[in-house]
Amino acid sequence: MKKLLCLALAAAMTLTLAACGAGGAASSSPSTSSASGSAASGSGASGVDWPTGTVSVYCPYAAGGDTDTYCRAMCKQLGDYFGVNFIVINEEGGSGIVAAKDVMSKKADGYSILFNHTGASLVQEATKTADFSYTNDFSNIATVAQDNTYVIVAKKEKGWSSLTDLQAAAKATPSTIRYSQVYGSVTHYVVAQMEEYMGIELDKIDVGTSSSDRLAALLGDQVDVLAVNYMNVADYVENGQLVVLGICADEPVLGLENLPTCTSQGFPIVCQKNYEMKFPKGTDQAIVDLLTAAVEKCCANQEFIDTLASYHAESFYRGPDQMNQEDPATVEELASFFAK
Repeated sequence: MKKLLCLALAAAMTLTLAACGAGGAASSSPSTSSASGSAASGSGASGVDWPTGTVSVYCPYAAGGDTDTYCRAMCKQLGDYFGVNFIVINEEGGSGIVAAKDVMSKKADGYSILFNHTGASLVQEATKTADFSYTNDFSNIATVAQDNTYVIVAKKEKGWSSLTDLQAAAKATPSTIRYSQVYGSVTHYVVAQMEEYMGIELDKIDVGTSSSDRLAALLGDQVDVLAVNYMNVADYVENGQLVVLGICADEPVLGLENLPTCTSQGFPIVCQKNYEMKFPKGTDQAIVDLLTAAVEKCCANQEFIDTLASYHAESFYRGPDQMNQEDPATVEELASFFAK
């Protein structure tokens, strides 16, 4: 009997170690066993029993856009990792402000998360569009992705093939070329750079905050120029309906090397969007640490990397300490730019 008991205990320990090992390393195809192993090892190390049920992740934009796509990709990884559902709740309004304030009002128990991007959040903070602070009024979890594919596009019928063409047209008829802008968002920052570095003035029109609404406005001739993530206009560019006048990046983007950067045309218009996850302020630090560690592993997962790469974005991990240092510094830079 003693021999049988020893054998049983040895087998149980072997299975436990195998499960913990599976969860501790990134895998290209997460399995249920690796997810449960990760959660078990994480809970034991942190001393908190979390998550025990569904976690709600609030995306401030409509389904199908870049933020929603990257949010769902990470939620899939986290669901596999912990063995519970991480569900996406699309809550539009105010270019992210509505969802942010909703998450701020939630109980700080680890079951409500904001998934947003710095293109909107930090611009809103710098321009004081939001009456709260994204950098101070949340508990940062991690940054999970980066997208440098923001493009300035126009319909082919305009006859423009470059930013220089747009510049000439804008100077010939000041304030008549219509640009889709959402105040206090990444579109606001891009047009501010365009007007400063190109020496032009555009007619800025708010036609909606979602990429689909703004694209519809461009195709329907309500506006002449649109700035948006490439994934949202890729089909229209590839079929020749839209023309990319410039991509807002310092260097060519992998897989989009054929698109001219704004910088290469003499206009240093740059837009980098980092996608972040945040808890309501005051969430138990042990829960924050547990999820941060899980996100870091999920960011190294080949499935997640490949999903982002299919949209010319990249997995990009930053922990809370780095976010706490870099995001406020970016807000200061943006505030200085808008104060000119």
